[in-house]
Amino acid sequence: MANLLIMAPLPVAAVAASRGTGADNLLSPDPREVWADSAVGSAATIEVDFGAVRRIDTVFLGHLFPPADGATWTLDCGFAAHGETMIAGAAPLRVPDVPGHAPALSHAFWHGAPVSLRYLRLAVTQAAGAAPLTAGVLLAGLAFQPRWNREWGGGRRPIDSGSATQLSTGGFAIAEGERKSAWYWTLGDLEDDELDVLYDITLDRGETRPLLVVEDPASTAGLRRRLHYGLFQQLRQYERQRLGRTRWELTLAECSSDEAVLPGMTG
Repeated sequence: MANLLIMAPLPVAAVAASRGTGADNLLSPDPREVWADSAVGSAATIEVDFGAVRRIDTVFLGHLFPPADGATWTLDCGFAAHGETMIAGAAPLRVPDVPGHAPALSHAFWHGAPVSLRYLRLAVTQAAGAAPLTAGVLLAGLAFQPRWNREWGGGRRPIDSGSATQLSTGGFAIAEGERKSAWYWTLGDLEDDELDVLYDITLDRGETRPLLVVEDPASTAGLRRRLHYGLFQQLRQYERQRLGRTRWELTLAECSSDEAVLPGMTG
């Protein structure tokens, strides 16, 4: 089984938080529109109602600022109410970074065996003494995981939305923008059933609805940079290689710079 995940998030009927402001912002596609907690040192709960029984194997609480060392989260679920089944016990809130590099903004991520539920609850505890937490994105769903891994040759591409114009004096007039990433990859051995699933995802998301793509979900160093919340970019046709095998090149551009989302920033 490949280590790539592609997840189109499930629609959410309702979301509420036990404290803080802006819980509905967690469902906005813009990670600058945030839920802002109002306390630290104790758990704040975020409760999700999908409106009907669904299956999930992935949860992403993205664009967290600042998830301090010692911050934790738990996940539970139920059919009739929250708290019927524990999905994940207390674990570090922030995903692993590259050693020696721990930016103030990070993500929380869980991927495991599929569970059926209607209600999902996240209990998030910011470390005592740290600043109250903000979060920009909450996604949950059942990820597509191809049988065969991506081909060699893909990679990340930095994107800078700013501009620099060279002046006659030799300097530059600079309009600062965002720095973010795009990630390109190729699936070269899609079987027919996988092609159908992936095609449905691309039709559902198009180039204007966000999704989550994970290069490798292993909880190892650098996971933070392997999580991509964004939009498909310049969708191309797939290419039939031979009977039962199809090749498809895909690109995803992140919705926002990891470093640009600050507490209280909206729209």
